[in-house]
Amino acid sequence: MSLLQAVILGALQGLTEFVPVSSTAHLYLAQAIMGIRNDELALSFDIVLHLGTVAALVVALRAELLRMAEEVGLWARREPARDPAARAMLMPLVVGTVPGVLAGLFLLKRIERVRSVGLIGASMLVACAYFLFAEGASARRRTSRELSEIDNRDGFWIGMAQAAAGLMAGFSRSGFTIATGKLRGFRREDAARFSFLLALPIILGAGAKALLDLRKAQGPSVGRAELAAGFAAAAIVGYVAIEGLLRFLRTHSLRPFAIYLGLLGLLLLVGTFLPGLLPFPAR
Repeated sequence: MSLLQAVILGALQGLTEFVPVSSTAHLYLAQAIMGIRNDELALSFDIVLHLGTVAALVVALRAELLRMAEEVGLWARREPARDPAARAMLMPLVVGTVPGVLAGLFLLKRIERVRSVGLIGASMLVACAYFLFAEGASARRRTSRELSEIDNRDGFWIGMAQAAAGLMAGFSRSGFTIATGKLRGFRREDAARFSFLLALPIILGAGAKALLDLRKAQGPSVGRAELAAGFAAAAIVGYVAIEGLLRFLRTHSLRPFAIYLGLLGLLLLVGTFLPGLLPFPAR
């Protein structure tokens, strides 16, 4: 892997991990375009990309994380909440993390074996339809719920959306969780904040699993410069993506992302039946 490829993949990871267009799908497609087989990417590089996105999340959401940490201490001492929204999110985040952990442990490897360009395209079309459905359903609702009203049922359903999106490249973890948050009655920006907080333990868990796998890995190695470049690109672009998306969702819907996924998904799906349409083999 060259230094430029490391920067491109890191930046792509940072951008698409949070912007609702599916990071797994875009990394898969980028590797195909650059002629990099998935087994040529070292686990060490996968780990630094996860660390980069974790760093972006921690920096961007540092205020929320500090408030939640304070609420844990207050809750342990049985003191009233100073920030009702931060207190209310604690248990839903725990409940919402469970489906993603179980899906990653027991289903992810099986799903990855059948991943293909055609399946990614079909998944993007499903994501497109889901985003449009969520926006249409929420538009008919006159009022929105506050994050201080979130409960364990919300955490469960948003966590189920995260688990499903983590399995299917093309669904978009952030997109599915934000759309599900909208269906549960929350504003887009609040749904996005909860989505990003919910992603933090999952990304940490994925990085930890890759770290454990690294001990027995016999694959290729990646140089220190490439690792550093990938980490920096993922962290910087990830931070910008989080801040930008939160601002965007204050006044815009998920429809532009739905249209993008629908068009790209249709192109990928058609490309599996028309050789030469795509700039890489539709394997």
